[in-house]
This record gives sequence, structure tokens and C-alpha cells, in this order.
Amino acid sequence: MLVSSGVEIVLPAALPPAVSPASGRWSRVRAFSRLHWWPHADGAAVPLWVHLLFWGILLLFDGMMLAYEPTKFGSRLGLRGFLLRAGLTDLLAAAMFYTNWMLLIPRTLSRGRLIPYIIGVLLLLLLYVPARFGASVLIGGAAEQARTQPQTLAMIVPYTLMGLMAIFFSSALRITGDYLRGLRNRRELEHQQLLTELAMLKTQINPHFLFNTLNNIYSLTSRKSDRAPEAVLRLAEIMRYLLYESSTDTVPLSRELVHLRAFLDLQRLRLPASAPEAICFQVEGIAPDSAHPIAPLLLLPLVENAFKHGDLTVRPVAVHISLTLLPDDGRLRFTVLNHLPPADEGRHLPEQPGGVGLANLRRRLTLLYPGRHVLDVQTPPGQHLVTLTLWPDSRPASPSTPAP
Repeated sequence: MLVSSGVEIVLPAALPPAVSPASGRWSRVRAFSRLHWWPHADGAAVPLWVHLLFWGILLLFDGMMLAYEPTKFGSRLGLRGFLLRAGLTDLLAAAMFYTNWMLLIPRTLSRGRLIPYIIGVLLLLLLYVPARFGASVLIGGAAEQARTQPQTLAMIVPYTLMGLMAIFFSSALRITGDYLRGLRNRRELEHQQLLTELAMLKTQINPHFLFNTLNNIYSLTSRKSDRAPEAVLRLAEIMRYLLYESSTDTVPLSRELVHLRAFLDLQRLRLPASAPEAICFQVEGIAPDSAHPIAPLLLLPLVENAFKHGDLTVRPVAVHISLTLLPDDGRLRFTVLNHLPPADEGRHLPEQPGGVGLANLRRRLTLLYPGRHVLDVQTPPGQHLVTLTLWPDSRPASPSTPAP
């Protein structure tokens, strides 16, 4: 509805799409299996083919039993009598099957009430066996048979077994369906929890990185350095990547390399103009347009750690970074080596406050690369060496080794 100059204009509703007769019939067939009366548990309908398979097996068993059952004067049932008796007796079995499915199990067994469930099953059998026996005798025209041929009473045992089989299949299908549904719900819940935790860990990276970078820019501006505008420009490029390209589960390795180089260029602005080679970054086995997948921002915390706690006055190389893609098995190896200030030699490199930094990285590796990563942290004299190895999904897994 549009209103223009006080006049209402009512637009016609969109016409429904045309439906062919064939597609309409298939839609009705699909809707048939989702009717409210169809056996279901917690809103999830059991597939129709499962019920058809069960009743097909039951009819086959029933037919074999009825074909060889002795009737009046030792003769056998004709085709009409066979179909009539099979239909009626299997209707009785279906009534017991779905009574157990929709009433007994939800109200007793699903609530942990085993004794009431057993009592209910016995009551069902007490109703089913006489009704089944009576139907067989009456439809077979053998009302006199029960008195003249005592062996007919032996059919009570097969009828009881048939009833127990219906109860067994009904309980097995219902309990199995409930178990699989609960398992699926738990997996979905765990998956959602993992996604939430990963999103939280990723959101911690951005402010942590921004905080450190602004400190660097502040140091440039406090010295009235001409490099401050360039630092702001580099920061804008990095933030663009953080905002628009790092929201996916994986990114091409080439894009992560572009982001990593931009970060290193930003860090080089902290060094004297005569010492840009103090930061060494080597890449081996990776094409400029490599599509090798990697989780975004996975390597950044290791590089940040090196600049935050390293001694950038060491020459000729203060920070050495190496990224290698091994062609034989697709392993990705990332190493960061930095020198420690004299005051920090002999002590373990601290974690970032608030759980950010290496602790954040370890948790992300556990969630994103379970059994497919090794994070090794070593502290040679006056140095700090971190090596991260990642295995792809299609390669044999390697046990994760926690960092010391």
C-alpha cells in the first residue's frame, strides 16, 4: 500500500508461482509423511520408508505363518481369506506398535519409569493376543476348531512372539530416533558454542592489535617523525583487512601474506631509516596468488609478540620471520625468532594480559586445527624462537604438542 498526496494506492499481492500437476502430486506425497498423526518425536518425523520397510517385513512374516497355520478340517485358507485375516491381524499389530510408540514410551520409558512401562507392555499383550487369536479363528471359520483341536491353542505362543516383535521394533525405532536426535542437537549446540568462542577470540585480536599499533604511532608523533602519516596509512590498510576480509573461516594464504607484510612495513617505521633490514621476512614455496587456506589472523599474534617483547636494536637482524609451505605433504611452517633485551634474558616470555596473545592463539589452534598443529616455543640464550606447523585437512593428522 502506497500513500501519495492523501490517496491510498493498494498494490495487488504477488500471484503464487504456477505449480505443475506432477510437482503438485509430489508435494502432496511429501506433505503426507509430515501429517500430525504420523508417528513423530519432538517434531521430527520418522522417515516414511522406515515404516514401510518394517510393515513389509511384518507382512512377509505374517504371510508365512498364516499360509502354514492349520485351519478347520486341515484345509488351507484361500487367497481371499488369507488377505482378510492378514489385514485384520496386522491392523491389530499396528495398533499395538503405535500405542507403544506414541503413548507408552513418551509417558513412561522416556521419563525413566521402567516398571510402569513393563506393566503397560504386559497389558498391551493381554489385549493383543486374545484379539489376534479370536480374529484367526473367526475369519478362518473355525469356531469349532478351538474345541475339537486343542493344538490350535499352541498358536498363542506365536501370537505372543508377534506382539513382542512389534513392541521391540517400536521401542527400538523410537529410542534410536530419540538418541540420534539428541546427539544431533548436542552436536549443533557444541558447534554453536565453538563458533561463539571463535568469534569472541577473533574480536579480542582487533582491539589488542589496535592498542599496540596506536602506541607505535604515538611514539612516532611524540618524536615529530615524518613517518607518522605513513604509519596511519598502513594502519588503515590493515584495519580494512580486519574488517572486510577476516570474517570468513579461512582466507587464501596470499591474502594473509599481504596483511602480514603490511604489518611488518608498519613496524619498520619504528626503526631508523638506515636499518630496514633489521626485520627479515622469508617466504618459500608459496606462489604470489596461493590459494592455500589458512585461518585469518592466525600468524599475527606470534609476530606481535616478537615486536612487543623483542630487542629491535640488535643488528644486523633483530626479528627473523620465515614462512614455508612444504610441497611433499602440504605442511605450513611458520617460525619467528627475536632477540630478548638483556633484562629479559633467562626468563620466560610473558603471556599477553587478559588472555590475549599466545593463550588466545593456543585456543584458536585447538578449535581450528585439532590434532593438526604443533606449536613449539623455545628460549635459547638471549633469544625467543616460536615454530608453528599446520597440517591440511587432507593430510595425516599429527598430535598437537603444547607449548611449554
